Amino acid sequence: MNHPSSTNSYDVAIVGSGPAGASAALCLAAAGVRVVVIEEAASLPRYKACGGGIVRRALRLVPLDIREAVERDIFSAEMNLLDAGLHFETKREAPIISMTMREKFDYLLISAAGKAGAQIRVSCRLQDISAKNESVELTTSTGSLFAGFVIAADGASSTVARSLHLSDNRRLIPALEYEVFVDDGLLDRFSGSARFDFGVVPYGYGWVFPKRDHLSIGVLTMRGGSTNLNEKCHSYLKLLGITSISRTERHGSMIPVATRGNPFAIGRVMLVGDSAGFADPLTGEGISHAIRSGQMAANALLRCGLRQDEAAAAYHHDVSSQILPELDAARKLAGLIYYHPRLRSILFRLYGQRFVEAATDIMTGHRTYREGINNPASYLRLLNFSCLSGL
Repeated sequence: MNHPSSTNSYDVAIVGSGPAGASAALCLAAAGVRVVVIEEAASLPRYKACGGGIVRRALRLVPLDIREAVERDIFSAEMNLLDAGLHFETKREAPIISMTMREKFDYLLISAAGKAGAQIRVSCRLQDISAKNESVELTTSTGSLFAGFVIAADGASSTVARSLHLSDNRRLIPALEYEVFVDDGLLDRFSGSARFDFGVVPYGYGWVFPKRDHLSIGVLTMRGGSTNLNEKCHSYLKLLGITSISRTERHGSMIPVATRGNPFAIGRVMLVGDSAGFADPLTGEGISHAIRSGQMAANALLRCGLRQDEAAAAYHHDVSSQILPELDAARKLAGLIYYHPRLRSILFRLYGQRFVEAATDIMTGHRTYREGINNPASYLRLLNFSCLSGL
C-alpha cells in the first residue's frame, strides 16, 4: 500500500488509520490532495478491540462495498431490562447491524484510501508535533514529515492532542469484550439477533453480537471506579447459560463519551473521532461519528481550498450544527437509562417498545436523537421530560 515519495511534504497528514482517518484520507485523496496517513502498527490490517457491530447509520456513510468484511447481517435486535423482567424486540427488512471483525472493516477503508492515492505509512509512530510558519512538522519514529494540515484520528489516547497540550474534558468509560468460541448449538441459539441487556452491570449494559464462528460478548459501564468488569462478564456468561466454552479472547478498551471541548480545530490541526470524544453517550458506539467527523474535516479543507482560518471555521460549523446537538440529545437520554433505574423501569413498562423502535430508527439512520427529543409529539421527549422532572 505504500507509495514511494521523493518528498516528506504533504497537503494533509492524518494520524491514525481507523474509520475516522481512513474516511478523511479517502475523501481527500479522491479529490487529488497530497495526503499521508501515519499508523504506528507494524502492519495492516491490525487488530482493533471492538464488538465489531457496524450500525446501519455508519454504513450509510461509507462510499464503498464492505461485504467481504461482514460476517453476519443482523435484522433483529432485542433489549432486556433484566432487573425489571422486561423484554423488547424489533425487526427491520434491512440489516440493523452488520457484524464484522474490525480489522477487516478498517482495512477495506484504508485500502480504498491507498488506491485513491493516499500514502500509507505503517510502523510510523508520532513522537511530537510543532507548528511552523505555514505548515506543521510531525516528528515520527521514521523521521520528520511536513504538512499544511493535520487531522488527528489517533483515538482515545491521542498523541496529537497530548503533544499540543490540549485540555481534555472527555469522560472515558471502560468496556470489556470477550470473543467467545462455543459449539454450534450455542452459536445458533444467539445467531438471530443482536442482544442488549440492562441490569447486568451498574450504570451500563451487556451485549451479545453473533459473528460467523463465535460470539462477541461484552459489558461496559458509564461509571468506572470499583466495578470489576471481568467479574461482571463472567457472571453475564453464566446468566446467558454459556458454560461450555472452547476458547475465549479478552480485550479491554476505553470509550470517550464526552467531548474534549471546543475548539476541535486548533490552528492547522483538526480533531476527529475518539480523539475529539465523539462516541455516542447512550450506546458507546463510535464508528458513526468517527466516519462522519473524518469526512467533515476533509470536506471543510476541500471547500475552503486548504485555507487555514476558513477551513477551521467550516469544520467548527459542521461539527457544532450536526454532531454536537446529536451528542447532547443522546446524553440526556443516557441520564435516564443509566442513572435512574427505577424511573427507567416505570417508563419502559409504559413506552418500552416504542422507545426500542425509535432507538432502532436512530441506529439505522432513519431518525436522529434531536428529532426525538425536540419533537413535542415524541415519546422520547416524554421520557426525557419525565427523567428531568422526576416523574
